[in-house]
Amino acid sequence: MEFSAFFDKTTNVQGDRVIYLKYFLFIKYKNNIYIDVKNVGSIVMPFEEMLKNQKLKMYYDLSLLFVKDKNKIVEKISEDGSSIWDAEITDIYKGRRNWYVDCAYILNDEVKTDKQYCYYEIDPFVLTDPNYLWLDDTGNRKWVHTASEIEFFNYNLQNYIGYVLSVVYKKRVINYTNLAIAYNASWMEKELDDITVIEDDKRNLINLIAFYEKKDMNSDLFQIICDNLISTPKTFAPYLSNLEANLEDSEKSIRDVVRQL
Repeated sequence: MEFSAFFDKTTNVQGDRVIYLKYFLFIKYKNNIYIDVKNVGSIVMPFEEMLKNQKLKMYYDLSLLFVKDKNKIVEKISEDGSSIWDAEITDIYKGRRNWYVDCAYILNDEVKTDKQYCYYEIDPFVLTDPNYLWLDDTGNRKWVHTASEIEFFNYNLQNYIGYVLSVVYKKRVINYTNLAIAYNASWMEKELDDITVIEDDKRNLINLIAFYEKKDMNSDLFQIICDNLISTPKTFAPYLSNLEANLEDSEKSIRDVVRQL
């Protein structure tokens, strides 16, 4: 299953009143997709059918740019297994929800990651449960909604969002796209910086180990230098413990540590 969402909120200057709110929640599974849109409702349709709707496809593509892990879903529960309800989330969705996907969201034209706002109305796993299928007019169970139900959903969506040719819609698409690009560029830059730090740490650790062997350094002094030179000492703790465990054969220990790095 693939989970993604798009959430956009605008508030007043004080931040205590919502002026504008929009969300699109998606769950792609098998050849189908579950969609939940504010003021429109939810529906399950074939994935290929969704791709025909330019507006839905646009928000689906955007949702993939804001999700952190599209294969991960979280149920908010306490240690005793009972559901945890967030008052703000309940107010936003006008009902209790406790399944969420880890997504960045837009607040007043800025991308934020400090809170989770993308909550699903249903337990996502019921979508693949044969006992929880939608009923058609004859009482038979079905995997997706009917063509007429999908048409009605698309019609309501058009009334809510507007026409794709409108100036407002086009400006909104450009704004969302720019925010998504900036967010992903920032995220990628951080990832690259983290990789660089790790590689620098490895080089520093190798030099430290060699220095340790040459100077017959006191282990306490070595730890102090290491903590100040290595940015993530916990990451390299196994290597350091391996070194201390083999002080009698320091040359072999150095080779073993370097090989592991």
